[in-house]
Amino acid sequence: MTTTPATDRDTQQLILDAEREAQMVSAGARLVITTIALFIFVVSGGITLPVAPVVLTYLLTYAAVSVISAVFSLKRFFNPSLSLLFTAVDGISLALLIGFALRITGTPLEFHAAVPGFVFAFCILILATMRYTIGPTLIAVGSFAATWTLFAALAPPSPTPPADPAFFFGTVQNAARWGFLGIAALLGLLSVIRRRKTLEAAIAAARKTANLSRYLPDRVADTVARQGMDALTTGKQQQATILFADIRSFTTLSESLPPAEIGALLSAFRALILRAVEDHEGIVDKFIGDAVMAVFGVPEERPGHESNGLRCALTIKQGLEYWNTQRATQDLPPIRATIGVHNGTVFAGAVGSARRLEYTVLGDAVNIAARLQEIAKSTASGLVVSDTVHAHSDNAAEWRALAENSIRGRAGKIPLFEYAPA
Repeated sequence: MTTTPATDRDTQQLILDAEREAQMVSAGARLVITTIALFIFVVSGGITLPVAPVVLTYLLTYAAVSVISAVFSLKRFFNPSLSLLFTAVDGISLALLIGFALRITGTPLEFHAAVPGFVFAFCILILATMRYTIGPTLIAVGSFAATWTLFAALAPPSPTPPADPAFFFGTVQNAARWGFLGIAALLGLLSVIRRRKTLEAAIAAARKTANLSRYLPDRVADTVARQGMDALTTGKQQQATILFADIRSFTTLSESLPPAEIGALLSAFRALILRAVEDHEGIVDKFIGDAVMAVFGVPEERPGHESNGLRCALTIKQGLEYWNTQRATQDLPPIRATIGVHNGTVFAGAVGSARRLEYTVLGDAVNIAARLQEIAKSTASGLVVSDTVHAHSDNAAEWRALAENSIRGRAGKIPLFEYAPA
């Protein structure tokens, strides 16, 4: 059994709400169109034309469809497939209006594009494009074309004498064309306004995601973007590799430096750590003063996280060596770090209150990694790993097993290894 990710469900609901809002807007636009068209038809004297019954029937039908569409845009009645039905009614009724207008006036069907109502097809198309699926647009064109083709094939010859072609370009007809042009312009403006609102909402959502990424690691922010915040708050138990590091004798070092230089030192150290962690597909869980906790294999567990954690530790040491070379040219003391790396089962997720959440990993494996970093303080290299991490070393000869394997706060012992290259 498969489940739909929370983000997909949320997206589907947002699109459904947008479709319902589009149908409501479309229904209101239809009523405005009907009112304008009826006003133009009556004021320009169209009521005296022989096609008046057909036009009035069409306008009243269009108004009725508008009201029904508005009713079915209410949340408890809404069904997105009904938009296809309403659009099909638009296309069919317009094609019939043009066909009967030609029959009544005895005009050959080849003059269908001369009927003022033909311009109204563009209004129907604009209304269809306000939706968020291609269905209404295809239905608008298809229903109009199919109905007209069928009407032209089945309609008997008109007994009425043909009307003068100039009849289709009289005062009333031209007024209708200009009216439909104005309606199309209004619908175009309405469409632009709606698209702009959609764009502004998308930009606002993107800004929220950008703001979120400022407080969450990129990999975690990507997970939130794809799966929703529920993916974090629910959390999960998984395998991960944890790295702890801090600066040796930082308290003594900071006593001899002014606050501004301490800040610059920490910023440079953190930048070095962050770069190394991200280069090895990890995330920085937290910075605590001169200490850092990094995790590999979260939020989505990936094979090789043990190797990534180990290689990151070695990269940090190499980075510190290069940094110290630069510091030596400025007569600055070298910066040493102690690092502990361990892997095991953790709980990974967002913890905290509704007002403040923090993504982190919890479990005994985290505590062991922190203890290994403490043990590393008594070693020459300053890097200690557990046996499960050491097993993923590319060069076992660079490591030396520690005789003392006891870990503060734990009854059992874990085989430990110190980085000790020849």
